[in-house]
Amino acid sequence: MALLSSLQVVLVRAENPVNIGQAARAMRNFGVSRLALVNCGPHQAEEAYTTGWRGKHILDKAETYKSLDVVAKASSLVVGFTARSGRRRGEPRWLMDLVPQIIETMQSGNVLLVFGNEKNGLSNDELSQCHQIAMIPAESEYTSMNLSHAVSIALFSIYSRIFSDRKAPKNHERYFATPDEFEELMNDFREVLLALGYNESNRRGVLSSTLNHLSHYFKKAGLDLREFHLFKAFLARIQKKTIKQMPVKNIQ
Repeated sequence: MALLSSLQVVLVRAENPVNIGQAARAMRNFGVSRLALVNCGPHQAEEAYTTGWRGKHILDKAETYKSLDVVAKASSLVVGFTARSGRRRGEPRWLMDLVPQIIETMQSGNVLLVFGNEKNGLSNDELSQCHQIAMIPAESEYTSMNLSHAVSIALFSIYSRIFSDRKAPKNHERYFATPDEFEELMNDFREVLLALGYNESNRRGVLSSTLNHLSHYFKKAGLDLREFHLFKAFLARIQKKTIKQMPVKNIQ
């Protein structure tokens, strides 16, 4: 399927060749052929080829990188997977809620599905490079999932949704805000906060902390195109009608 050529699986610091091979096999099952490996163990080893049965061509053509940011920069949407949440990691969204945005973006740009190390998953820094953070639902008593299983579930979720939507018009109206539009909105919030004096606060780091909380909130809730324009207009009104008329005050 041509649409699946826009989808790329990225494994970050995967150590076990068996897991890398099994991930390649899962990719073959669901028609995805592009694999990127960031600081991973051997992927052209016998263990990888054995478990990656019929996925040899995927392993042979896998792209290797030293850092995630290099491959992420060339992508329209980067989705990182984690089983853990936290203030510094951001709040993940259920995978099923993100699938429509993933498929929509695939129609015009490259989408990365990023999976972390078998033991620790993705680091906070690696997650910060992702536009969206996804979580696969599992029992709260044991949320950690085998790497290749996570890849399989993610690809199945996307693959099955594509086929269920195949009767829909191909050129439908865009619904979701792009990562570039999301960044544009965060820059607008930054300008408003600066004008309100957040950078002059006695509280250290209040500006960056506020922006991080706003970013995490919108990523958790999801930002569609209508909401993007609503907030853009809202912030523009603040800048035009309020900020220019008010003295800058320190935020205590």
